[in-house]
Amino acid sequence: MNLRLRLTSAVAFLLVVIALLGIVLLDSIGTTELRQVDQQLQHSLSIVRTLNAPTNSPLHSSADKRKFIDTRFSGFFIAAITKGKRNVIVTPLGAGQSSPQIPPAISMPGQALQIFTVGSVSGSLQWRAVLVPEKNSATDLLIGVSLAPFNSSMGSLRLALFLAGLVILAVVIATGFWIAQLGLRPIAEVTDVADAITAGDRTRRVTRVRPRTEAGKLAQAFNLMLDEQFALQEHLRRFVADASHELRTPVSVIIGITELWRKGELSGNEERDEAIRRLGLSGKQIGKLVEDLLLLARLDEGQAINWTSVNLTELIDDVVSDALINVPERSIILHVSDFVVVNGDADGLRQIAANLISNALRHTPPNAVIEVTLSNSTDEALLEVYDSGPGMTPDEVSHAFDRFWQGNAGRSQSGAGLGLSIVRSIVLAHAGDVTLESDVASGTHVRVVIPRGGGAGPTTNALATGTVA
Repeated sequence: MNLRLRLTSAVAFLLVVIALLGIVLLDSIGTTELRQVDQQLQHSLSIVRTLNAPTNSPLHSSADKRKFIDTRFSGFFIAAITKGKRNVIVTPLGAGQSSPQIPPAISMPGQALQIFTVGSVSGSLQWRAVLVPEKNSATDLLIGVSLAPFNSSMGSLRLALFLAGLVILAVVIATGFWIAQLGLRPIAEVTDVADAITAGDRTRRVTRVRPRTEAGKLAQAFNLMLDEQFALQEHLRRFVADASHELRTPVSVIIGITELWRKGELSGNEERDEAIRRLGLSGKQIGKLVEDLLLLARLDEGQAINWTSVNLTELIDDVVSDALINVPERSIILHVSDFVVVNGDADGLRQIAANLISNALRHTPPNAVIEVTLSNSTDEALLEVYDSGPGMTPDEVSHAFDRFWQGNAGRSQSGAGLGLSIVRSIVLAHAGDVTLESDVASGTHVRVVIPRGGGAGPTTNALATGTVA
């Protein structure tokens, strides 16, 4: 059963309950009012019997009694019935010539009083009437009270309840329509959009979104989920395409060389040595790319970091020294203000520094200066790498941390474009922050902040500002 049918069933059940309550209310009020009429009739009968006691003269023969009855019982109908002949004693005001019919049974002395609802001899007026015998007489006494006030009040009550029911019905219908418009329709649209996406139309979105309602929030969250899923799929598609592009060149080299080897075209020793060298370089390129992709995958999955106390001062010194061994002709200046110790993953922190310095060396001319600064505060360590250019444009800066993205044609295109992506992922895994500022004229400045976590050792100036050779 869908939600709309459940809501309709609930509304129908509510209306039935309200109708039953109205019926019960009418019956209860009608019974109470009728009981009060019967009590009045019973009280009037006791008074009439007192007046008609043996010590008094017959009721219809006493002028004083007749006058008293006319005054006291002006709201009642009283008649003496002798051998079927009706002698009307009192007629209630407003009844005109109407008189009650004779009840179907007579109330005998010593038995429970039998009061009946009867019609009029002529007309549509209803009465509550009782027929009792007079003592020591062949005359029966008919006493009745008009039900016109009772019927009028009950009619007004029925009309009021009917109008109230119409108002409740209108409110329920309006509320149901409002709920359907604000609640069910967006949910139905979410279902339609989900069906359309399942059928292959991935551009569909929920258009009727009202964020202030729960259904609107659901539709908004559904749209956001679709957008994120679409972006993730697009990112994955680009990732696979970029990885395939990066692997295409070394794989093509390996396939080409093996094909030449199979055809016997590598006859000379120099040619074979060169082929083997190129095979090794291509294999290393593939291996490096695979290692970087595996590292990014592990970081994306949030795998636990091997937390240890890391002497960042020594680590950065080692990275700079290794870089200078590989490119001794380059100038790398290291600034260390004090002894810096952090709590983190030593291999990951080493790769941050190595990637930043490697990027600076790769993307700057031989005469460019590279400065590496390490400092700390009470709660965090700061690593900064600056190169003297050329820098990047604002558009290039916005894509600098994208995976497989590389700079413009004026910068070296070696590498897969994963260095800064790996740096950001490792920094985020350490709950840190990395920013990049660059200008085409002045160069690039990368700033990495790592929460220290561990304690700092004694301050030292052993690695003061200077050129590390």
